[in-house]
Amino acid sequence: MKFSIQDGSPLEGVLTYDESEYGFSFSAQSGDSLSERLGSEGVASLLIDTLQLEVDIESREVLFAWGYFPNVRGVVTEPDAPRYTPGRVFISSDHPFEPGVSFEVPGEGWQVSYAPSSGWVTIRLENSTDPEFIQIAGGTVLGIEDGNLVSIRLHPVFAG
Repeated sequence: MKFSIQDGSPLEGVLTYDESEYGFSFSAQSGDSLSERLGSEGVASLLIDTLQLEVDIESREVLFAWGYFPNVRGVVTEPDAPRYTPGRVFISSDHPFEPGVSFEVPGEGWQVSYAPSSGWVTIRLENSTDPEFIQIAGGTVLGIEDGNLVSIRLHPVFAG
């Protein structure tokens, strides 16, 4: 599975973390902007633990993050807001995508940390060194290194 970066605008919307439900949700700014990115084949999800990255099956574009993800504030780190550029990320893979089916992102040793002063939640592979950060949706930044997904940086609104 390889990830490629293309120019484009992130999906506008708000990423929320509901502390009472231990989960992320994404609300697109408008239904039209989300509909424009959805093909006729449905969506699948990439999994990192229980965090899901929604993927349009037809285009194979990674759209946004969502899902149950407890203990986002478990490891506190120094503040570090990533430098990122807006864009879009697509997947090339021989793996068949099926509507409603999730499959795991390759990689072992995913680490989670939280920077309280900036509000960023980071999920990253411990061996990543210099990813390119791309904002794909409101509050959702992916780190791509040599065609691999090595980091997800989330900047949610905390609720609940």
